[in-house]
Amino acid sequence: MYPADNAALPRRPASRRGARIAAFGLALALVPACVGIEAGIDYPSDLPDPDPHLSTPEGEDDPSVRLNGVVIKDDVCKGIDTHPVAQKLSQEDFGQFLATQGIKIEPKKARDNLYWFDFPTGEAKEGEQQPFLRLRLAVLDDSWAATKDLQESLLDHGPGWWGFRRSNLAVLAPRTSLSESLAFAIKHKFVCWGMFTYTGTDDAYVVPGPYTEL
Repeated sequence: MYPADNAALPRRPASRRGARIAAFGLALALVPACVGIEAGIDYPSDLPDPDPHLSTPEGEDDPSVRLNGVVIKDDVCKGIDTHPVAQKLSQEDFGQFLATQGIKIEPKKARDNLYWFDFPTGEAKEGEQQPFLRLRLAVLDDSWAATKDLQESLLDHGPGWWGFRRSNLAVLAPRTSLSESLAFAIKHKFVCWGMFTYTGTDDAYVVPGPYTEL
């Protein structure tokens, strides 16, 4: 929404109180861009340590887990075909990949080209719903549209949100630390299926890994 053009209106000096309110409103408006939209979910507590599966861009072990400072090792995907694909895919292709990893999740259709995959994150307490982590999968027309969709979605949600892309499919995942997002993606082999992307403070960054598309 663009501000209205008030150039023709007479101007009055702003009061100190008005200035403080304006400054406070600006600060609130900037919060999502600085820290990312809160996801309101907890990641599983039993995720593996991602460090053994990471290296520096130069191929050395024990990297500092930071953007532009890590690469996902190929041995994460031992026995999995990581050749890039060009054909158009559907949500069923992602579901089939999960099934090969022993994960059976029935996608929920949010709209024509949008599906939710809910990953259980713990045991259900009496009288409460089982906690879950929701991945949003968008089915786009082609790989370019999927790249654009994921990039814009990540930047709209802000730092800490992450996802991955394969051909015309874009998957968005809830906000967490880079280390925890890598642990979750490595555990479920998402880094073998698509290109892993994480949102920093000013842009979204691809973490190099076994699966790569140009």
